[in-house]
Amino acid sequence: MTRRPRLTVALLAVAASLFCVLALILRARPITNLVSLIVAVGSPFVPLLALTGLALAVVSRRVWLSVGALSVVVTTVAVQAGWYYIGSAADLPQHTDVRVLSSNLRLGQADPSTLVGLAEDKADVIAVSELTAGAIERFEGAGIDEAFPHSMLIPSPGAGGIGLWSRYPLIAVPSGKPQNYAIAAARVQIPAARFDPLVASVHVGSPVASDRDAVAEWRIGVAAIKTTMTAFAVGTDPAAVIVAGDFNSTPDERQYRDLLTNGYRDAVEQTGAGFSPTFPSRTWHPPLLTIDHVLTRNAAASSIRTVYIPGSDHRALLATIQVPLDPAAS
Repeated sequence: MTRRPRLTVALLAVAASLFCVLALILRARPITNLVSLIVAVGSPFVPLLALTGLALAVVSRRVWLSVGALSVVVTTVAVQAGWYYIGSAADLPQHTDVRVLSSNLRLGQADPSTLVGLAEDKADVIAVSELTAGAIERFEGAGIDEAFPHSMLIPSPGAGGIGLWSRYPLIAVPSGKPQNYAIAAARVQIPAARFDPLVASVHVGSPVASDRDAVAEWRIGVAAIKTTMTAFAVGTDPAAVIVAGDFNSTPDERQYRDLLTNGYRDAVEQTGAGFSPTFPSRTWHPPLLTIDHVLTRNAAASSIRTVYIPGSDHRALLATIQVPLDPAAS
């Protein structure tokens, strides 16, 4: 390779590495606009660009450029692997399991038979978003009330519907006046649990609602739900708290990671379950964005996985959460 082509390759390597550094910077800072949002949510794929930059640096025969590009590769891989693949949750020595199924119903269009059949076999509590009155009728027709006779349902004709179904009795928990998010929260009376855990189904408004820039509204919604989660932590301690749903936020957005205070942990980050995006699921390509989550407090996630639900544009989440056991039940 002559000098001029090598210079061009070197410049491409610099450009690739600088973009990766920019992505790391934007990932570390709060999202303020659509550009920073797009770059941040693309962070899981940045290691591939960093590897490309390293390869170009090696081809250009620039030693120091190659060293710099290698450091960018290591940093980007460490950031992503640390979240998705290195679990850090300790099992509770005395616990009972609560199995949670969380699903965005896509304006109530998710297939009721699939979801009910899955829940009957795999779940104790079902948390749903985008719940409509029609969807409730279809789920009742599919027999959801037989296995899950307790519910807290707040339907809406748009995307604002939210709800919980449970095998166990529910006691509604006040959650204030939601702003740019929907929530249904209740204490679940599980006989073997030491304290009744609080389970909440949530749905934060999208930052690109209706294909428009809604970042400002999304920021308000995430901040508001953080306040509510703080209130849950104060009001229910030492009981477990499980918050599940569509946060419309990825782990690469600073505002989402800021929710993980007051003892809250993300189930994927706890278990090291791996990179399992949930949206969009109705396309020719696999899902790309991890925007559905299960968060826990005073509890430990032992497993979490995604599940395809026909009719929904989100993959559902199935999580097993360990909550403190009532000594009398052991």
